[in-house]
Amino acid sequence: MRVRQIAVVMLATAAAGIALAATAGVDGPQTAAPPQSLVVAEGLAEDIQADLDARHWTMARTRVVELQKNRVALQRELPAAEIAGYEVSLDSLISQLARQERAPALQSANRLSRAIVGFMAKYNVTVPAQVGYLDVAGRDAIYAAETGRWQDASAAAEELSANYAGVGTHVAGKDSTLDRRVRQRLRQLDRAVAAKSAARVRAIATALLEDVDLVEQTY
Repeated sequence: MRVRQIAVVMLATAAAGIALAATAGVDGPQTAAPPQSLVVAEGLAEDIQADLDARHWTMARTRVVELQKNRVALQRELPAAEIAGYEVSLDSLISQLARQERAPALQSANRLSRAIVGFMAKYNVTVPAQVGYLDVAGRDAIYAAETGRWQDASAAAEELSANYAGVGTHVAGKDSTLDRRVRQRLRQLDRAVAAKSAARVRAIATALLEDVDLVEQTY
């Protein structure tokens, strides 16, 4: 999810913990806009996932080179302790791309996106962090299902529901049809995960991610 008005493989328990943290309120709105380096990183992390999903390896590598160039600027903007996890994921992504390891590379790129959502929450953005975490968790559900990590897929589905609980009232007030559809898709995703159907998880989560884009537009 781009800002428009805005380590290693996680175990299911870790993902569930992140879900709870994601729903917690961030300290009051900040006055500073996100730095350009963070905006650039956000877009590249999402574009790389799209490239990898389509097996466009050359384009993914090109974007990773841009992420590497952007790393220095990001290091100037964020404390070393905060950026450490992001950098581990970026180094993993670089190694996985070199070996053309698609599934681990997708997971590393999405961990970059997760870290970026947390960074963004500290700046003056209109769209709340829960919406960003919906995006990340939706992709986590797909990646976990397609690699047979059903506990992680279940944790991602729980994270989706937990974060939507934080914004659902707002969405219902702006677009009740969208709210009902998102809630229906969340229930469908739970059933697809329980049935261990990777194809259904991908189809439902992909549709849900399209709805998350519409949720973002309600802010």
